[in-house]
Amino acid sequence: MFRSLTVSLLLVSLALLGLAALPAYPRTETASVQLHPTELETPRTLLGENPGGEKADPGRQASANAGAGSGGTMTLSVPKLGLEDVAVPTADSQVALDEEGIIHLKDSGVPWQQDSNTVIVGHAIGFPRTKLTYVFYELDKMEPGDEIVVRDEEGKEYVYEVYDRMTVQPEDYWVTYPEPGSEIISLQTCTPIPTFENRLIVRGELVS
Repeated sequence: MFRSLTVSLLLVSLALLGLAALPAYPRTETASVQLHPTELETPRTLLGENPGGEKADPGRQASANAGAGSGGTMTLSVPKLGLEDVAVPTADSQVALDEEGIIHLKDSGVPWQQDSNTVIVGHAIGFPRTKLTYVFYELDKMEPGDEIVVRDEEGKEYVYEVYDRMTVQPEDYWVTYPEPGSEIISLQTCTPIPTFENRLIVRGELVS
């Protein structure tokens, strides 16, 4: 019996030593970073991008004349991105963006208004059903001094010069607000590929 008690005590001691050697883990998470894209479906929000996390195909770029002549209140040309006279319909929903590939955010500014911030949102990749895919796939290549051209329905031209590029959170709605004393344009897409968790904004100021 004494021998059995000794063996039992020895086993208990070994078990306690084993537990002491295990690493200590916190009971609660110390970080809550989620790499899932935000799905936004309500109007007047910064719009989402590819919840499925589709991978980009660099060989499938938007063509130089993609979307030309298909209607819309304005057209967009960005020589750096190979875009020329792309029709930009006005809308405020994720559904419209997924269908068109590019939209002018309703109730944001237009180039012919004073103190305006013309917000144009485009997919970096898009979906199989999207009319214009990859429209802003290379938006991150825009640099200060690059040209952005908008034309109204009558063909009047508004030329912007890029002066800023920033990455913001989906809830940073302030990027849609006007800047008093300036007429600007904000081109927006989602970044980085393939998580699309943030928003890339390229801004230009009206120069002519």
